[in-house]
Amino acid sequence: MKAVFHTGVPAAWGDALGESPWCLATAGGKPLLEYWLELAAELGVNEVRLVLGDGADEIEAFCGDGSRWGLKVDYGFLKNVNDPDAYLRRSPEHWSDGLLYICGPVFPRRLNMPPWPKPAEGVTWQLQNDGKTVCLLSRHQPDIQAFISGAIFAAKGKWADIGLAPVTLRDMQAYYELNMSLVGGESKLYVSQGYSSRDGASIGYNVMIPPSVELRPPLSIGNDCRIHPMAVVGPNAVIGDHVIVDRQTELSECVVLDSTYLGRNLEIKGKIVSGSRVISPGDGFVVEFEEPWLLAQLESYSKVNDFVRAIVGWAVAAGLMLVQVIPLLFFYPLISLLGVGRYRLSARMGLGGRLLRIPVWTTLNSQSRLGRIFTGLSLDLFPLIALAVFGRLWLCGHAPLHPTRDQAIRKRLRSYFPAAIDYSTRRSASGDRTVEATDALYYERYRSPLEDLRTVFGTLSGRLFDALSGESADSAIPCDPDV
Repeated sequence: MKAVFHTGVPAAWGDALGESPWCLATAGGKPLLEYWLELAAELGVNEVRLVLGDGADEIEAFCGDGSRWGLKVDYGFLKNVNDPDAYLRRSPEHWSDGLLYICGPVFPRRLNMPPWPKPAEGVTWQLQNDGKTVCLLSRHQPDIQAFISGAIFAAKGKWADIGLAPVTLRDMQAYYELNMSLVGGESKLYVSQGYSSRDGASIGYNVMIPPSVELRPPLSIGNDCRIHPMAVVGPNAVIGDHVIVDRQTELSECVVLDSTYLGRNLEIKGKIVSGSRVISPGDGFVVEFEEPWLLAQLESYSKVNDFVRAIVGWAVAAGLMLVQVIPLLFFYPLISLLGVGRYRLSARMGLGGRLLRIPVWTTLNSQSRLGRIFTGLSLDLFPLIALAVFGRLWLCGHAPLHPTRDQAIRKRLRSYFPAAIDYSTRRSASGDRTVEATDALYYERYRSPLEDLRTVFGTLSGRLFDALSGESADSAIPCDPDV
């Protein structure tokens, strides 16, 4: 059985949500498209075709190859969006084994808890909107061929018989009501997002919530979010991914879309917020805020930003290398002779996923005054900084990952920037995978030239302060015990 999902079909109400495609708009804490993919996996679909339009790069970055859902996802494009069924007519025999078809903003609503009955062979289920089929599930070849050819046929299946009641999201109000229904308890019928509890709170991964934040369930918070002190979240608040809520802001009966910054002392109730936009669900009225300290879109960084990071990073790395070379030539032979510490090679992934043998500083006597001077001057990082100068590493970014041990972290990253200096460089290596994943995901989202400079000089000055105060400043990249 195969599936075809049209994500490039326009939805008028979705344009008000911002530049991201409507299929990635949050629904109860997850993108609408994710519910489609979960349904396909449950029905036994083995191949999904996503027909793309605007926002194709974002959709492809989110879905990848589909392995996260146990699916094989392929991509296609259809220029004529007025006739989406034309994509099926390119190879009609390809869909004869069964077809799940979704075209437009459709939510595959569940009616009961699992297990759900499987669709029987020889039956077709159909949902129409304004005379057009927007959702079709069929394991009856004659009906599939009739649908592809545009002929009239009578679907005999009742959606309730398989525990489904798909609905078309016709306007902003329908989208808002869906989110309120999901956060109000309906989300328990679907795959859980992040961590859920019995009191109706669902919180994703890598979420920072200080103790002074008041959570009033039911609520849903996505991944990679930061809630600042004394904020109030809930009841009936749906927050997407990569959202920052500043101090003393109250959110209730609202939907906050991905990558949104909400400033201090705001009160959002009964609204949809997308970047700098506040939308009234009832009439779709949009208010655009120009003050970025109130509401703002957290922009995703483009290749231009990464190009600037590379240039700035190379210049800083070259300067550091010139400053460090003379002290290194003096201290390292002395330290090696006294047995205080030495460099060893560790297998790590460099730029382009290439395997590198990265020199790692191994402290044999962390209490030695000479060793503290060496690490306080960050001379232990000299080989890594040199690799940054020669284009094998970034100056600032992710800790270079181990090719096998860190595969789980690598798969969660859309972009990988192996670097000489990262958030953990000042800390001693803990081996805590959760902390490492948090650092990696946070940098991936908030990287910038300014963040790089702040991290580099903060790390170097911090290590010098630690040395002067008598604390050890071991390298954060641990040497493999089997090397």
